[in-house]
Amino acid sequence: MSVRTLSASPVSGARIQANRLVESLAVFAGLFSLFSLLTAVFFWSEIPHLHSALLGPPEDNMQDFWNTWYVAVAKKPVGFFFTDLIRFPEGTPLYYHSFAYPKVFAVALLGKLFGAEASSLVFLHNISLLISFPLAGVGAFYLVRHLTANTAGALLGAFVFAFNPSHVEQTMHHAHVASIEFIPFFVLSYLVTLERRSLPLLLLTIVLYVLNALSCWYYFFYLAYFIAFHTLYVAIRDRAAPRGWALAAPIASLAGVVAILSPILVPMVMTAVGGAAVYAGGANDFVADVFAYLAFPPYHLFGPLARGIYQRLSGNDWEATVYLGLVNVAVMAWLYLTARHKDDRLLKYILYGLAVFCIFASGDWLHVLGHSTIPMPDAVLSRLPFFGNVRTPSRAIVFVYLFLAVGVGHAASVAGKRQQGRLSRWAMAVVAVAMVLDFFPARGFAVTPVACSPGLAVIRDDPETGFGVLDLPSLPIGTETTYNEGNFYMLQQAACHGRPIVQGNTSRDMVVSLRDHLETGDLQAQRRQLAAARVKYIVIRSQFPWHSEDGPQRMYPLVYQIAYDDGRLMVLRVY
Repeated sequence: MSVRTLSASPVSGARIQANRLVESLAVFAGLFSLFSLLTAVFFWSEIPHLHSALLGPPEDNMQDFWNTWYVAVAKKPVGFFFTDLIRFPEGTPLYYHSFAYPKVFAVALLGKLFGAEASSLVFLHNISLLISFPLAGVGAFYLVRHLTANTAGALLGAFVFAFNPSHVEQTMHHAHVASIEFIPFFVLSYLVTLERRSLPLLLLTIVLYVLNALSCWYYFFYLAYFIAFHTLYVAIRDRAAPRGWALAAPIASLAGVVAILSPILVPMVMTAVGGAAVYAGGANDFVADVFAYLAFPPYHLFGPLARGIYQRLSGNDWEATVYLGLVNVAVMAWLYLTARHKDDRLLKYILYGLAVFCIFASGDWLHVLGHSTIPMPDAVLSRLPFFGNVRTPSRAIVFVYLFLAVGVGHAASVAGKRQQGRLSRWAMAVVAVAMVLDFFPARGFAVTPVACSPGLAVIRDDPETGFGVLDLPSLPIGTETTYNEGNFYMLQQAACHGRPIVQGNTSRDMVVSLRDHLETGDLQAQRRQLAAARVKYIVIRSQFPWHSEDGPQRMYPLVYQIAYDDGRLMVLRVY
């Protein structure tokens, strides 16, 4: 080898590295663009409303928008984790609230660049929801390709994970549960960390774990379940207890995420130990029913055929949606029949992973058409301190879809090796199209318009500071209807007037405030009570049914001064 060649080698090596980096970025951009286009196709009917309406029907999506507004716009004089903007005047802690932290802080940053007025904030909030689809697709692609070494299969698997029906449904209702984009990146990083025994990769794994936990506290637990599953599976497979790096990596991952999140976790634990009502029911209601795995979701082309099944399931439709896809199930059945007699380690790993997380998704009892049948491991976990906060077990279905995605990718790899020729390629293409159509939303989704009555400008433009607003009708302790009213009042606060409100919801109702002991039988006494609490305005909306427990509606305009009334919204002045 010549001196000239030797001297050129470092330059050539650097050039090769640069080319690889450019190529990797181009692949990432191409994948992101592909899945972004597919996201636009899935939500085509909602695209025109991204500036003026929230994705989904009026429910927890309104509370999610309040979360975005709180981080991006609202003042926080006593710190982030306590506010009197809701549950005024006492206020409420927010450690247990449903913030999707990476999303809301990203929107807050973008709001500083592009403006944080209501329409801009609505648009950024909606985009933060939709971006989880291409990001989840890219992450799942890299994971499936790593495990199967098949690009076509990785694309199919990425679609299955990113556009699974549960993800689509949760995007309409819960921003934190819909934040699945970091999960495949974490799993890939964790597996590669174990393979390469790399400390930098371990640190990356911990960071990704933190991002998942901050996106949704459920994922703090589900990723721990995955680590436990993988460690136990490898130990059984190899007939050897984990040791060395195989033991250090899972311990370090769990310890690292706990250490980093301790400023939030410690107050959460202390709040629970202090007796606050942080545990809520649902572990035997919001579950994955056996029949729901093959029941078409409501937005499916054949959704009406499964309406009778959904009516018998416990919980609500979006938490009960765990449809795996008839085409995907058929593909997995073909893979099992094809490879079951071989020493197919990946297939065994996939099947055990599917089974384990289906068990977690089943809740306290296995449900069959809404009926509890046999007890499940969650019955124990639900009674453990802190673990009891995982009150909606069906959300563990996200890992079922992840293993299903790997299974679909593995099936494509096996099919590609077994069959060659134009006919087999056409058959695989038909199956791929059928997969997409089986998950495609044939019906448009509902949206929640964000609009402000001119009457709320009276409250917004009042020069006084530090006063609160009472929204009626609303009960202190109530049904799903009054819960949604509370979310609506939060939306109106965030989009229209920005003043503290007596009502409002948090993920865990941990405090007693004015709304819980509001006088309603004697409106003169109520007026004195509100004035003492610096509640300056009452807003009454005719769009909601009046509750007798809120007092005599006809007496309110007689006791309080009318500041605005258009027949639909009345603003009353207390003092």
